[in-house]
Amino acid sequence: MRLRSYVCALLLVASAACGGDDDDDGVVPGADGSTPGGLDGSMVRTDGGGGCVPAIEICGDRMDQNCDGRDTSCGDTDGDGIEACRAGDDLTRCDCDDGRTDVRPPFGSLAGAPELCDDRDNDCDGRVDESAQCCEGCASLDDRARADVCTEDGSCDCSTAPGVAPCAAGQTCCAGGCVDLQSDMENCGYCGTTCTQSADRCTAGECHCGTGPVCDLDYVCTGGSC
Repeated sequence: MRLRSYVCALLLVASAACGGDDDDDGVVPGADGSTPGGLDGSMVRTDGGGGCVPAIEICGDRMDQNCDGRDTSCGDTDGDGIEACRAGDDLTRCDCDDGRTDVRPPFGSLAGAPELCDDRDNDCDGRVDESAQCCEGCASLDDRARADVCTEDGSCDCSTAPGVAPCAAGQTCCAGGCVDLQSDMENCGYCGTTCTQSADRCTAGECHCGTGPVCDLDYVCTGGSC
């Protein structure tokens, strides 16, 4: 009698595990077109009439539990301020490798990761090692800072300047185009280093008021004098 009860119990467990003919758990595939699924081709729980029943979303499992049409990112694992990409996301708007802090696109006030010569898409633009520093087409330049990228055909280019070419000798490719870091007030010494009102010129890559140093504190440099 005990043996018979034990066998019956096993059969009941097996039947429950298999779902049985009358036990529909409501989870149906949507990728094969046989029944409606999530908009991301995932599996969703339906109400029996084909409608999605919202549940708690599980990130990164390629399933749309909360019925918003897509899977949710698992957040910012590497702590670089940008959430991980989900399947189908535009890589330029999310972190295409959320396990590395040296991989991220520009986002809001956050600068994108510089493209390194490391066989990775550091700036998440869909290209690998396209930086001028890695580009064979820029190898002949006396200063690779005259360009910032290689084009798809391998040409060396300052992408922020008109045309497809590196900057002229003595100029640097900055966000505003080709500039002379030795004399440009908006890019004095380095790209993006702007001289304040305490100076009236950029000389040899340094901000000056006339022939002297910049004025102290909030003094304005006018006509070469503070």
